Amino acid sequence: MELFIDFISPYAYLAAEKIGELDPQATVTPILLAPLLNHNGQKGPAEIPDKRRYTFKHISRMAHDAGLRIQPPPAHPFNPLLPLRLAILRPDLILPIFRQCWRDGQAIDTPESLLPLCDEATLARTGEAKQQLRENTERALRLGVFGVPSLDVDGEIFWGFDSFPHVRAFLEGKDPVDPELVAKWETLPASASRL
Repeated sequence: MELFIDFISPYAYLAAEKIGELDPQATVTPILLAPLLNHNGQKGPAEIPDKRRYTFKHISRMAHDAGLRIQPPPAHPFNPLLPLRLAILRPDLILPIFRQCWRDGQAIDTPESLLPLCDEATLARTGEAKQQLRENTERALRLGVFGVPSLDVDGEIFWGFDSFPHVRAFLEGKDPVDPELVAKWETLPASASRL
């Protein structure tokens, strides 16, 4: 099981906190959400005012249900490149970075904001992780990942923290998805298009 995350997503924070309950051996892989959105011609939730407002209400409800505290960071969206590269160098910092941002409401997008989590020498090496982040993101796209958090479970992609119950059902062999209906859905002709 592989969980794809970007620190820009509060839903990815919840998923990172709870992934161990699905699979203690799951891999958490940092990717950059922006290229996924660009690839699919989408805007992020924070770029649509009504969706931005709803998203924080929704994430507040989901965090409550998960027993987690949620606090918005000082700015959103923010540039997640530095913390993502740091997480590639130091996977043990994934949860601390998420918690600093989404639990404690602190910035994570500058070297100064990340110094409580690591030293300057480590931060100075984040450029080394640039290519790995690009490769992680490209691999996620090839797998069909279009948002974060996403889980790859034996080649089946699940999107969103709210899909965790469906992942459990899939792992138990109780997935209600009918492959024949999915194939039919994929080949339905469009009778209208949006300009």
